[in-house]
Amino acid sequence: MIVEDGTIVNDANSYVTVSYADSFHNDRANSSWTGTDAVKEAALIKATDYIEQVYEGRWVGYLVDNDQPLSWPRTYNVNGSVYVDYDISGDIPKRLKQAVCILALESLSGELNPVLDRAVKREKVDVIEVEYMDGASDGKRRPAITGLLRPYLKGSAWNAPAVRV
Repeated sequence: MIVEDGTIVNDANSYVTVSYADSFHNDRANSSWTGTDAVKEAALIKATDYIEQVYEGRWVGYLVDNDQPLSWPRTYNVNGSVYVDYDISGDIPKRLKQAVCILALESLSGELNPVLDRAVKREKVDVIEVEYMDGASDGKRRPAITGLLRPYLKGSAWNAPAVRV
């Protein structure tokens, strides 16, 4: 695992170190955050991949270097940093790291990007029946992740981008 620290690290594939994620989950008593460092590293890479795939093209600002491996760090204004509610000065935002940690935990128990099958209209097994609303999304929605990342996404508090996951 190669962690991006805001300096445009060659071949970076994660925004978070295992020690950062361990501390994050320990502070929240997330006892499901277990496994070897290799398992945790894979989870952090999957979480970073998910964020890169879902939010690509939606971030405020611009890449610092067109050849950088991940979407952050970013630049926006004259002094070379993205200004949201505060100046992040080329660093990896704390809220982005938190989102990666949350998704990494989720990835330990299942796929973040499952292959979607046909939408179920009605399914009956014995006496249990499930019917989904017409037009219902096939995938999971992750409002906590979108909420964490909202300050870094194009739009404003009044015109916040909708993220369909």
